Order: sequence, then C-alpha cells, then structure tokens
Amino acid sequence: MTKDLHTPDNESLIEFPCDFKLKAMGKNTETFVDVVFEIACKYAPNTPRDNIQITPSKGDKFVSVNVTIYATCLEQIHGIYGDLKKHPEVLMSL
Repeated sequence: MTKDLHTPDNESLIEFPCDFKLKAMGKNTETFVDVVFEIACKYAPNTPRDNIQITPSKGDKFVSVNVTIYATCLEQIHGIYGDLKKHPEVLMSL
C-alpha cells in the first residue's frame, strides 16, 4: 500500500523539509528492523537509529517498524516506499 501524496492538481500534500514517519510491517525476524532502517538511510543518510520505533504483534510473529526521517523532497519518500515495496521481507508499508 502506498499513500498518494499529491492533490488533484499534482501538488504535494507535504510541506518540505519536514520530519516524516514511515511504517513497514513484516515477520519478526532478526534482520527485519535492519532492513527497514537501511532502506530509510539509503535516502535519508543522517537518520539516527534512535528514530526507530518497534511494535510487535500480539503473538510476536510480526513486527511494525516506524522510522522518522528528515524528508527534503517527495522523490525521497517515493524512493523509500519503492524500495520497501520491492523487498521480500516487507509485507506492507504505510
């Protein structure tokens, strides 16, 4: 799932630069949090590891990873979501 971040006139709904929270969900594995963080850092390299919030599912089988990045443009956000969507460990992103 990808958010539409444009108005009908193709203007951005987000005012840049800003802090932007992205979310990805996947199986609760040893590598999943690192995968999401590495993808975020590819486009927002100065993102501190402290900007990660992890929420396990009720049965601990899945995990939700929130990463707050400092976004400077819409292409940066689209790049992150595009890479998350392509990664086999990511089941969903918001």
